[in-house]
Amino acid sequence: LYKAPAQNTGKALIAGAVQNWQAYPQVTGLINHSFGKAVEHVVAVDANNKFIAYSNVPPDIPKVKTKSNSKGVLMMNPGVADEASWIVHTIPGFPKALRGYVFPPAEIQKGHLLICLTIKESQIDPIAKTLRIATPLIYHSDIPDTQMNSRPNLKKLV
Repeated sequence: LYKAPAQNTGKALIAGAVQNWQAYPQVTGLINHSFGKAVEHVVAVDANNKFIAYSNVPPDIPKVKTKSNSKGVLMMNPGVADEASWIVHTIPGFPKALRGYVFPPAEIQKGHLLICLTIKESQIDPIAKTLRIATPLIYHSDIPDTQMNSRPNLKKLV
């Protein structure tokens, strides 16, 4: 998903759909788009979804120094096999974990890229290994210890 500068809407390439960029509804709001659907489990409490959120510019934490420019969310549903996803994006201060969908107003004037991947749970630990190399700042984690213990790289990352 690409959100152009100074616009609330964007263009998206969606798997299984027409292989061209498609007009995309208002990215800065939560309703009527697949990205909003993907992050609905991050911005509101959902007992079935657990996640880590990372960013070099986390929400509401001013002037953080990090070694990484990484921003994203790694999500899983511990109760359902292979229900997981990974979002990588360029939006500082986003998302506000468990506090509602708020697209940072200062970022509307800038262009942004958001990539959402559906993954298998078996891919979580290799992704965590890669993220460990990138050394992101983890600002939220609610993945249970039972899930962490079976994923050594995820446990080390968090």
